[in-house]
Amino acid sequence: MRPRLLLLVCASLAIACWPISTSSQELSPAEIGVLAVAFAIVLAVQCGFAWLTCRYGGRYADPLADALLVTFVTANAYYFAFLTIEAHWQVRAFYGLLIGVAAGVLQRTAVKPMRIALFTAVFVALALGQYAYGRMLPPGGAEASASDAIPVRSKTNVYMISIESLHSPYAFRRLYGITRLPHVDYLKAEGFRVFDEAYSADMDTRSSYQRILGFSKFLSTPQEMRSVFRVGNATFDSFKKSGYGVQFIYVSNYLDVNHNLIDYGYPAVGFYICDHLPGAFYYFVCRAPVRKFINRALFDTDGAVEVDQELAQLTERIQAAAADTKPWLTISHINYPGHSGHVHRYDSAADVAGFREGVPLVLPAVADHYRQIVSTIKTLDPHAVIVTFGDHGMWLTRGMDGAVSNALFSAQDYIQDRFGVMLAVYPADFCRNRIFEGSSTTTIVKSIIACLDGNDAPTAEERARSRSVTYKGALHSVDSIGVETSATR
Repeated sequence: MRPRLLLLVCASLAIACWPISTSSQELSPAEIGVLAVAFAIVLAVQCGFAWLTCRYGGRYADPLADALLVTFVTANAYYFAFLTIEAHWQVRAFYGLLIGVAAGVLQRTAVKPMRIALFTAVFVALALGQYAYGRMLPPGGAEASASDAIPVRSKTNVYMISIESLHSPYAFRRLYGITRLPHVDYLKAEGFRVFDEAYSADMDTRSSYQRILGFSKFLSTPQEMRSVFRVGNATFDSFKKSGYGVQFIYVSNYLDVNHNLIDYGYPAVGFYICDHLPGAFYYFVCRAPVRKFINRALFDTDGAVEVDQELAQLTERIQAAAADTKPWLTISHINYPGHSGHVHRYDSAADVAGFREGVPLVLPAVADHYRQIVSTIKTLDPHAVIVTFGDHGMWLTRGMDGAVSNALFSAQDYIQDRFGVMLAVYPADFCRNRIFEGSSTTTIVKSIIACLDGNDAPTAEERARSRSVTYKGALHSVDSIGVETSATR
């Protein structure tokens, strides 16, 4: 096998540096290692099969065999990388084949092996460099968030309970025609102030939490956003410097929270990235038996943390916080009910109808989850403050290109689908002026701290900021996005 053939095949290894969408911070170093090994196995099998076919098939000359091998291996590798983009499989296959053919054509050119070696080295180095840059800490380190901390003078325990993809009552009515919500009925009966219309800080879990926890400034660069979980943030700083314990409870390390920043974190490190990927990713690594083997062999866990286990862990930590002499901030994200899958399309009648039919079926379980959490807090910690919210919407309109109306969904449908979320506060009279009907979660922590300190009189500027969300990387008023003009009709 010629040297430049090996070089071109090795070039496809560069995609291992960005296999999970476009956000490098989604991978922990341990998960990078697992995926790199998986990719090497896939590449070895592909190369071996193609080489045997070409060598012993007796039909192709070596140069053509080399080109076919490069085309096949590269196209297939990139197809599996493109599983993470929101497009039909035909589109992903086209992109993969296009890159594969380009690599095969390059193999057939008269370019000298040394030049191909240089190209390959630069290509791989850039890919690795881009990934490493995305994981770098921002200048200033932990000090970057210190100036944003606000003293918390109260010693009241605070529970922030977010629910995966849970819509506001208004969004449920508008998008699904659902008027009776068992979880809303339960919360109101328990003394919560439940808002009919509220909005999330951003459109995905990580970004929403990054913006919520970094409440005092707008985060724009990947380094700034990553630093929220890895270096520090205004929320953790404010409570910890005021004598609070801070705990973060979720089903996986998807948010990549640095446990050194908090007093308690759940769960421990493991191979959880497949929770957010199609089962076919890299052929085998995201299959349940393989994932379980990896977690048991490398991380001493079965890697199967479910919502019930998370709720049990949360119950234990509520007991610990209620019994402690120091106050606690408890943050927990309940990974249910969830949003539409990566293959869902807003313009597929079957996808939309099927998803709409399934949504009402999961809501009783949401009410049960609330019942477990709220009853435990009210029994053991009756004077605590509880704020519960959806992290973002359910993505019924997945595939739409922004808040622009089309024949199936309006711009306002899009806004409610992506941003319209559940928001409720206990006790009902807590923070009435800062957390209000139509507000967002962007400044929710800052509002909680102000109200704990007895300041429930927001300025006009603060109220306006409480109506803001991040849309396409910029801060917008809820009222300013999705408004059609003559240019967009």
